[in-house]
Amino acid sequence: MQYDVHDMAKKAKKRLRGKEGASPRVTTEMVRAMLEGGIVINPLGRLTDHAVFDTLDDAGRQRYILELAKSYNSCLEKLKKRA
Repeated sequence: MQYDVHDMAKKAKKRLRGKEGASPRVTTEMVRAMLEGGIVINPLGRLTDHAVFDTLDDAGRQRYILELAKSYNSCLEKLKKRA
């Protein structure tokens, strides 16, 4: 019985984590190129990889956007320090 509960817990953890490789990849070069184009209205929308994003469930999408925002803000800070 414990073995079944243990397996169910492992499966639940995997579902909560979402898909492997679903974390966004944002580089300072991507952000710099986007900002050089002028006023940016929806930076997260522009940086979203829809091939990955569209395959995620609701929780995975929320996690993806939060990670994307974190990466975007980190790149902005790096660019500000260089300027």
